[in-house]
Amino acid sequence: MLPVQRHYTVSGKPNLHACVEVNPTGTVEIEVLELYQHHSSSFDNLSFKVNPQGVSVVCCHQASPWQLLLNNQDAQELRSLIKEAEEEYEILMRDL
Repeated sequence: MLPVQRHYTVSGKPNLHACVEVNPTGTVEIEVLELYQHHSSSFDNLSFKVNPQGVSVVCCHQASPWQLLLNNQDAQELRSLIKEAEEEYEILMRDL
């Protein structure tokens, strides 16, 4: 049950890079390296919205909403990583 890290380029802005960490306990941590921005969210507050520039990963938390634009392939990989983390967590909880 280890966090998984990936590095993505922000869609439409090739000079911006995001380091994304998916934690099986239900959170995502995102660092936009060049802007020194840190975002985090629980899986429950995330949604993926398709638009012409790519896919926006949107945090719907009222206190601190944010979004990150990724290309379709990177967004699909992130979606899969979140799903795998949720399944891994469920398996762990069942085994306890």
